[in-house]
Amino acid sequence: MECMNCFQRRMKLCISDSCQGSRMYEERPCRKKRCKRKSRQKESFHVVHLNENSSYLIKQGPSDIWSKWSAWTPCSRNCRTYRVRRCRKPGRCNKQEQKEEAYCYEEKSNCELLILNLLEHNRSNDARRFHYNNQDPSTTERPRRRTNIPKRCGVPNRKTRMLRIIGGTEAKRYKWPWHVAVLNQHMEVFCGGTLISPRWVLTASHCIRKYLRVRLNAHDLHARDGADIEMVVYKTFPHPKFDYKTVDNDIALLMLPRPVHIPVACLPTKRPKPRQLCSVMGWGKVDPDDVYGVPILHEAKLPIVPSRTCRKSYKQFFISNNMLCAGWASGRADTCAGDSGGGLMCSLKGSRRTVYSIQGITSFGDGCGQKNKYGIYTTVFNYIGWINYIINHFS
Repeated sequence: MECMNCFQRRMKLCISDSCQGSRMYEERPCRKKRCKRKSRQKESFHVVHLNENSSYLIKQGPSDIWSKWSAWTPCSRNCRTYRVRRCRKPGRCNKQEQKEEAYCYEEKSNCELLILNLLEHNRSNDARRFHYNNQDPSTTERPRRRTNIPKRCGVPNRKTRMLRIIGGTEAKRYKWPWHVAVLNQHMEVFCGGTLISPRWVLTASHCIRKYLRVRLNAHDLHARDGADIEMVVYKTFPHPKFDYKTVDNDIALLMLPRPVHIPVACLPTKRPKPRQLCSVMGWGKVDPDDVYGVPILHEAKLPIVPSRTCRKSYKQFFISNNMLCAGWASGRADTCAGDSGGGLMCSLKGSRRTVYSIQGITSFGDGCGQKNKYGIYTTVFNYIGWINYIINHFS
């Protein structure tokens, strides 16, 4: 495939009678050197002391006793750096050398995401931060508040009636244009996602793999109609505090290689209310005993479950404040394997037409469609700041 504007593109024509000569378009970033970003700068990074009482901060002694501080060491994989100074007058020093440690990050790196989260968690807005480039430090600027989230969102292409994934039935074509199929290296759809910006997909952290593809504007996975778009994920951003054991902070962002012109879902402005009816969708199993998921997108309506009821039904699991439950006590409808990462879509009240926002991300559950067992979803509202920061900083 020829490289044009740093992208390789190809088209496949379906020769089967069932797809009526439809076409499939694929593209991926070129591997040429000129197309690769030179994002890492080995000797330029930011050093962060969380606060003045930090255990990593050494109290300054008399300047005549100690030598000048050495240069900061390169920022390590665990986001730490250190520098040392030596004692000039051994008789007046407790030790021959002092070592000062600090957090560090290079711009647009995973360490930056971690440090940002630590600053937000500790509310250390007065943290000492400076940019280190082996010359002189200078104060860093705070992230800009602008957002790349489009103003128009949550409106489907066409109005359709709601049909009733376990216990659900087929969704109308293009009812959920922002719902995305996430594929692994074997070209299997194993997770879902939600388009929230022309170049960004929201999904679950446990869906992140080294190689991912997404299929947008899809409905029937077996019958490509030429309207769907498939591309390799350009970059992944799992939440820096995702916990594999407790599945807390199960949220991630996928960056696409280019923007797409498809309707996007809205981000929530407040948490959903208990018993509010919301919608889930996906290509996962429709029966717990099924080996594979379904080829056609399915949907179901589920009520938000009060947190107290949710915790009672999951006494053996850790249910954090970042999680919410949705489902029926009877188990008549639920998400299942293959639906992970998809959105829990709730309609916004007060608008003339139905507008949807993504209130949850399908995370985990105890089986599928069991009585008094509800689906667990990541509460998207808790991560609006993180989502906006990633999109604004890396777009």
